Amino acid sequence: MKLLRLSIKEIRKKKFFSILILLVCVIAMQTVLSAITNATSAAYQQKIFESNIGVDMEQVLHLDYQYTEESPEFANVIRQYLDYIKELPGVQAVGQFDATGMYFSELENMDEYRAINGELLKGQKYENYPGISQLLSIDEEMLSFVKGGITEYATTTSGLLPLYVSEIFKDILSEGQILTDERTGDQYEIVGYIPTGAKWVEEDDLIRFPLISLKGWFIAPFTEQSRNDIMTQLSSLHNTYILLSDSADINFLKEQISTYPLQHGFEASAMLLSDEYKVYQSETATFTIRQMILAIFISIMAISSVVAVFTTNALLKKKQYGIWIANGFTLSDIAAEIAIEIFIIIFCSGIFAWGMKWIEFARSTDLFKTVLLTAHIRYTLPICIVLTFILTGIAALIPITKLLKYQPCELIGGDTNDND
Repeated sequence: MKLLRLSIKEIRKKKFFSILILLVCVIAMQTVLSAITNATSAAYQQKIFESNIGVDMEQVLHLDYQYTEESPEFANVIRQYLDYIKELPGVQAVGQFDATGMYFSELENMDEYRAINGELLKGQKYENYPGISQLLSIDEEMLSFVKGGITEYATTTSGLLPLYVSEIFKDILSEGQILTDERTGDQYEIVGYIPTGAKWVEEDDLIRFPLISLKGWFIAPFTEQSRNDIMTQLSSLHNTYILLSDSADINFLKEQISTYPLQHGFEASAMLLSDEYKVYQSETATFTIRQMILAIFISIMAISSVVAVFTTNALLKKKQYGIWIANGFTLSDIAAEIAIEIFIIIFCSGIFAWGMKWIEFARSTDLFKTVLLTAHIRYTLPICIVLTFILTGIAALIPITKLLKYQPCELIGGDTNDND
């Protein structure tokens, strides 16, 4: 405790240099911690995907369209193509999903719905449209892909399309209630509720993008009209997956999937979801290595500055150290005091830099906000603390080594032969 108070006193005495070195360390640590958070968040995103994927990636092909048309007639071409794939040996099912904003006639002007939905939409692209409904259209085969809370569609008593609504609307929307799509006139019957913790894919990339909460969403199968709508089909293209049986010939299926389009005026291919994931892992590994190299380089630059300042300090404070020794301190005590000084500066700069990044992530509207924030708290904070001890040891090594080369008598004004 005595050495801690002394170290704080010494830091306060040289205010200018302390603030300057602290500023340098904060800037460096902010860059280092950003690199660490980016690297760990990429790894964390992989863990999220692995824990949420509900299928065997070795038995799923992902369709990729290289060239398509936007004519109304092309919707029929796509449907014929998907029907062709379904009939290939080894194919169990072909499924798609698509997220869109739409209006239900019964909800658009309902005050209770607008109040609840308006709160949920704040900060999102539909925040100025509290009467809109976010609908996730999914083929039944796709329901188990991620944690959407529903594994199969229930049969409606009315014969209409089944509709699942978020539990948050449970008090104002009841099972059996019928809702009408204002634009198309298609009707849906509410058959159940989406669990509060349910999630789905935000963007068109199942692997690279984080899942989002389905709180406030609706889930239903595609309508027959949407099956023939070119805009819906184009929106669903990248979200088309083929579920395979155990006996499926992957190479044969890939060949057939890529050959058929060439004969019908467009281009498409397929890749196993597991292979696609390996590509993503490779990209992530490269990105992580670059981030770590950047972190190491910046750390070396910052530590070099700290070493230079404290080594020079150790040389200039020989007389002061001599006075300390005359007052009962040992060289080990002085070495500990130097290490504590360095630790305080690096630790404070690290925590301050970590806090600044936390505030930045907490205020962010980035799609990856939750991933970044979780990685920053769960991984970057403990790494920051460990890094503080490592950097302190490295930074203190040279000035302490220099100090320990002195004999006590040299510091109090004598020489090594005890001659005054």
